[in-house]
Amino acid sequence: MNSNIHRATGVGAVARLLIATALAATLVGVTLAGVMAAPVDDLSAAKAATARFNSVTQADRGGYGLPPGGPLHECIASFDGTGAMGFHLINGTLLDGVIDAAAPEALVYAADKNGKLRLVALEYVIFADAWTAASPPSLFGEDFMFTDAPNRYEIPAFWALHAWIYEDNPSGTFAAFNPDVSCGA
Repeated sequence: MNSNIHRATGVGAVARLLIATALAATLVGVTLAGVMAAPVDDLSAAKAATARFNSVTQADRGGYGLPPGGPLHECIASFDGTGAMGFHLINGTLLDGVIDAAAPEALVYAADKNGKLRLVALEYVIFADAWTAASPPSLFGEDFMFTDAPNRYEIPAFWALHAWIYEDNPSGTFAAFNPDVSCGA
C-alpha cells in the first residue's frame, strides 16, 4: 500500500500537475481573449437588451420616464451650439451603483422631423459617492466622463458615458453631444 502512495505522488502526479497547468494556462488565455473582445460583445448586448425601447411607451413599461421638473425634464443641448443629447428617460431603480451594459440608467431620445421621439443613445450613470475606485468607471473600453456638483442638471456629482448606438454621432460613438441632434423648434 505504501508503494501505491509513492506511485500516486510520483511520476503520475507530476504528469497530472503538468496537464492541469497546461489546461489552466489555456483557459486563462481563452478567458483573457474573451475579456479583450468584451467591448464589442457588450455593445452588441446593450443594443439587443435595449432595442425594445425604440418606443417611448415601451420605455415607460420598462420603468423609464422623464424626471419631474428640472433641467433633465427638457431636451439637453450643448452650451456652445455644437449639438445636443436629447431627452433623457431615466430608470431610477438602476441608479444603484452597478454598471451593466444591458441595463443603462437612461435612454436618450431625439425628435425626428415630425416631432416623434426616437431612441438614439444609451447613457450609463453612476453617482460619484457610489464610485470609490481611484480610476474612473469604464464600459465598452471607454472611461466615463465626470461632472461635478453643482451642475446644470441640478443633481449630485456623477460619472456618465453615452453610447450612440441607435444614431450615428460624427463626434464619436461615446461623445456626450451629437451635432446631428437638435433641441430647436
